[in-house]
Amino acid sequence: MTKEEKRLLISQAAKLTALGIKVEEERKKLRKLIKSGVPYYDPKAQQALKRFLDADEEWKLLEAEHLKLKEKFNIIY
Repeated sequence: MTKEEKRLLISQAAKLTALGIKVEEERKKLRKLIKSGVPYYDPKAQQALKRFLDADEEWKLLEAEHLKLKEKFNIIY
């Protein structure tokens, strides 16, 4: 594995961590809205759901790419 490949893996891991935090923040905001009685069909709830789903999808895509790289280099952790 080259230094550039190591940098890429480390960079992806850092991005995954940051995105994971973002996903959980968006999930928390959505839950808070719903628990406060805002109906699911309300535009605020719909926007919160979209932000959560967008962040979650971004995380899943990066995770899949990261896992492929780890597999390519036989990295298990």
